[in-house]
Amino acid sequence: MIPEHLKYAQTHEWYFHDNKLVTIGLTRFVIEKLDKLLFLDLPKIGEEILAGISFGELESLNTLVDITSPISGEVVAVNERLYENLDILNRDPYKQGWLIKFATPEITFLDQLMSAQEYKTYINKHESSIPKYHARGKRRK
Repeated sequence: MIPEHLKYAQTHEWYFHDNKLVTIGLTRFVIEKLDKLLFLDLPKIGEEILAGISFGELESLNTLVDITSPISGEVVAVNERLYENLDILNRDPYKQGWLIKFATPEITFLDQLMSAQEYKTYINKHESSIPKYHARGKRRK
């Protein structure tokens, strides 16, 4: 099930805007394509994320996924529970499995992201491919 109230990026992140903050998580599609999850790296509160630049990484047995956002902003919350139990991402990627929340003035960019139906069509076309992210040179510092 792909939640209708969220927006989606081709890099398999979901976005929720509540009029104050943007919440980012990873979709069930990408989580299910990964083997056993081993490690998660996210920014700290107060750090800035930059559009198109990796702000985090999720490592599984055979894949390293760089997590990006098409929107810049300042991190105001990090889901610290994921550091203790990555299985939350497998069980509930759309509620308890959120990654970060950030403040941004670039809210209009969310309108350019895919709706749930558009994302469903997108993943049906790319269902057999496992996302590969190797943008280590663009990693935040």
